[in-house]
Amino acid sequence: MSSGREVEPIIKVAARRTRLGRWQTMTRKINYEDDIFSLALQVRCLQDILKLEIDPEFFRERVLGDIAWADAMIAKVYQSLVASSLFVKRQEHLREIQKLKRAFVEAIDSLLSKRVPFAQHVTDSVESLRAIREAHEKDIADIRELLTGRGQGAPEEEQVVSAEELKFLMTASDEEN
Repeated sequence: MSSGREVEPIIKVAARRTRLGRWQTMTRKINYEDDIFSLALQVRCLQDILKLEIDPEFFRERVLGDIAWADAMIAKVYQSLVASSLFVKRQEHLREIQKLKRAFVEAIDSLLSKRVPFAQHVTDSVESLRAIREAHEKDIADIRELLTGRGQGAPEEEQVVSAEELKFLMTASDEEN
């Protein structure tokens, strides 16, 4: 049973040396809701840009760069969420990531199927776009399995906080103070 207190995912991002010569791990909290929302806005913008008849000499590299950036950031947020198996809102955010990945795949598909004017300017990048599309399609299927309980690390029906987890949570909050 949950005590009502949400378990925030913490990601170790770097280690630094303190003044006393000890190594200290720095952590940060990931704001999944805002990150996913921001990425969804970026993907929506990409979808809209692809529909325009913009000059390739000005925008080709930028559009391909935006695709590569969105691919990397969506993958990063997704991997972090998959690794955060104790996060209370994990299923909700997995659904949001799945929806985001579908929208991103639609944008890539519009280029691959030449449904948008800008597609003619990225013909030399078709293979990399296909690889990006396939990776996101695989992730969408993996998320579906996680949400239906058939995948690895599928959330349990009832979430119980063990004594060890509770001790970890309490010591983590004591260190912050």
